[in-house]
Amino acid sequence: MSVIAILHAYWAVGGLWPAATEADLVKTVIGITRSQTMPPGLHSLAVAVLVFAAAGFALARGAFGHDSVLFSRIPLGVVAFIMLARGIYAYLPGPFSRASEPFATLNAMFFSPAILVLGIAFAWLALGPASRS
Repeated sequence: MSVIAILHAYWAVGGLWPAATEADLVKTVIGITRSQTMPPGLHSLAVAVLVFAAAGFALARGAFGHDSVLFSRIPLGVVAFIMLARGIYAYLPGPFSRASEPFATLNAMFFSPAILVLGIAFAWLALGPASRS
């Protein structure tokens, strides 16, 4: 998760990897063709902060056994819901089905399955048994 956050922060400051141009980056990681520019840097930075925070909640619950309903399980459940919804939505008819290449293929093969796996992991952390200390 932290790698995903770092990548979004990198894009927020104008990084182009894994593409050579901004237009190619849009086609690769966003999948729209009506725009040739990335969203404003603050949008990517906000995503980076939220993803990093989600990783922090997972670390607190998974590695340190923090078991507060309000400060652990509810945030993890919200993250799980968002990831599962995004992962499932990608396979329904709609905007993702009209996405440009290479995003459409990358999304179907890698992005959405990874998001679904993360969503399941966050759901397990949110709903799993209390840790034994």
